[in-house]
Amino acid sequence: MNWTELRDKIYYLDGSFRDIYILRTNRMENQVWANYVNENYRVDWYNGKTDKDENKVNFFVIEEFWDGNLEFCSTAKVFIDNIQINNHFFESNEIENDIDPREFNSIEDHNKLIKYMSDLSFILDKEVILTPENEQETVLMTVWKNKIEINVK
Repeated sequence: MNWTELRDKIYYLDGSFRDIYILRTNRMENQVWANYVNENYRVDWYNGKTDKDENKVNFFVIEEFWDGNLEFCSTAKVFIDNIQINNHFFESNEIENDIDPREFNSIEDHNKLIKYMSDLSFILDKEVILTPENEQETVLMTVWKNKIEINVK
């Protein structure tokens, strides 16, 4: 698929975000995600426990949030160059990121996202999907290790 088709089918501008899901995860897999982004990308993480931004995700604080300490709510912003990926740590049984399609302006930007999704698929041994915002059942793209499937017509 060329960039024009990807822009029209995946990164279309309708005012909404796209979601990246890794389903049926557990806390250990979420920690693997946190370790991966901490080691490979610039991270801006809001630590609800200290009320400060930090440059690494402190996974112990995330676990405290999941254990019911709701005041420790936090968001991680992961930067792949100029592309921002957000993780809100809603639940431990899935990893949900979101992206703003306005930040994707070339095939190179698309390829950066594919690398991120593919890396996660390899390290977690799971399928990674991209969907319209809050539409988990509408899969636009599936990444399983090195296999990329675009699911739009």
